[in-house]
Formats: sequence, C-alpha cells, structure tokens
Amino acid sequence: MAETLYKLMLYGFLMVFFAGTYAILYAIGRFSGLPLLVRISYSFAIFQFLAGLGMVFSPYLDILWRAIILFSVFAYLFIPPVMWKVVVEMHRRHED
Repeated sequence: MAETLYKLMLYGFLMVFFAGTYAILYAIGRFSGLPLLVRISYSFAIFQFLAGLGMVFSPYLDILWRAIILFSVFAYLFIPPVMWKVVVEMHRRHED
C-alpha cells in the first residue's frame, strides 16, 4: 500500500513538473522566436503524458479519478498552444 501511494505521488509530482516545464519552454520559445525551444517543450509534453498515464494505471484510484486524470492528461497537451493563440489574439485586438 505504501509503495502504491509513493508511486502515485511521484507520478503526480512528475506530471505537474513536466506540464509546467512544457508550458514555460513553449511560451519562451514562441516569445523569443526559437523553434528549437518549442520542439524541446514537446518532449516535456510527452513526459507529462507518460507521468499522467502512470497515475491512471495506479491500482489505488477508482474509475472516476482515472477518467478525470486521463482527461486532464489529454487536455494539457493542447493548453499551451491554445493559450498562446488566445494571448496573441488578445494583444492584437488591444493594439487595434
């Protein structure tokens, strides 16, 4: 039981860490015009996805939590690019 909880907490930490790193690198790469940094950020998106799957396959969680985590894992793959477009559009409207 303790080992299962330890793994669950580790996967949760890694999922959040990789998701944050993905978002930061993506934003810096887009803002600086560095496509290499954006491509590196995608690797952290994959790590975030894999860490989230580690939580989904944990035997400790029931089906509802697994579904919520699975949804968030997929959703977060698209959040940084979508938010970048939203922010750019907001600034474009503000300048007009």
